[in-house]
Amino acid sequence: MSDETAVAYDETAPAEPVPEAVESVLEYPEFEEIRQDVEKGKEPKANVRELLGWFGARRRRTGVVKRIQSELDEAGIVTVPGFTKVWIGSEITFKKASVEADVPSAQDDEGETGSEKAAKESNILISMLGAANCGVKSVKPQDTVEKAITVMLAHDFSQLAVMTNDYTLSGAISWKAIGKRLSHENNLVEVKDAMEPAIALDDTESLFKATKTIIEHDFVFVRSTVDRRVTGIVTATDLSEQFQFLSEPFLLIGQIENQIRNLINGKFSIETLQSVCADTDPERSERVQSVADLTFGEYLRIIQKPENWKQLGLRVDRVVFCAEMDKVREIRNDVMHFDPDGIDEEQYDQLRRFSRLLDELEALSQ
Repeated sequence: MSDETAVAYDETAPAEPVPEAVESVLEYPEFEEIRQDVEKGKEPKANVRELLGWFGARRRRTGVVKRIQSELDEAGIVTVPGFTKVWIGSEITFKKASVEADVPSAQDDEGETGSEKAAKESNILISMLGAANCGVKSVKPQDTVEKAITVMLAHDFSQLAVMTNDYTLSGAISWKAIGKRLSHENNLVEVKDAMEPAIALDDTESLFKATKTIIEHDFVFVRSTVDRRVTGIVTATDLSEQFQFLSEPFLLIGQIENQIRNLINGKFSIETLQSVCADTDPERSERVQSVADLTFGEYLRIIQKPENWKQLGLRVDRVVFCAEMDKVREIRNDVMHFDPDGIDEEQYDQLRRFSRLLDELEALSQ
């Protein structure tokens, strides 16, 4: 079973299940090499994307995270920083759990294992943004304003960090700050003449909590909680792009759900609609009075039945159509977990293609 195979039609199933054929992390040669290095006292490194790849995954879906964390716990290994708390392209270090005092052990005081905690954690941190990990261009306080302007023009930046080293953030200089000074006819010679205070947030800050600060100040710098180095800058533009990245799939899926409802609306009796509800919840079955009361998985269960398919009168293959619709269901589960890694272009294409197919079927039925 691949990591894109459906788990029955349970919409609460993990969004990206780990391959069942792999029963132990030892079957992944890359991770086995890491495990052996850690046993020898070494501290090997890899990026999060590589770690996911060893498990046959591309993104940090709930099931994948739980399985990886479980195997890390079993091997007595921790990642620093935690692989669920950083940008997917960030480098992490593998260490023995017993020697990392500030990292929770495989089981905490409340009896909760690392894999259980990993499955529960869902905060999107500012460190998960690429911009928070790409470093910063900077100038020194004693540099000329002309140098700062040249650097901003050369890189199409609106602001720069003012730093004396990778750890000391003296302030920031921006087009806005320069404009303010010039409007008061201040003599600008050195960067410090136009420098303003800089806002820096720890990389463990929740992205949603950081949003208000970013909007208010236009940008914030991000500082590593591990070594206090300034790792990046997140601007209001970065923020809007990230929310577009996360929200666009919601819009596509919402459109598809409306199209499917239009496709099957009025074609089936209430009894037929109720028949696809889970037997374990009879009360919910009674509440279903229209197509709008069904879940996406229940739409699929209706269409899968040959006798129901005939009632739709569609001149396309039922098996192929249901397979494509099931792929959308899997993507929908991914999206509803609000994964910071988002969905990839292949999944976007699947949503777009299926939406176009529904459009064409609707046009043909008129």
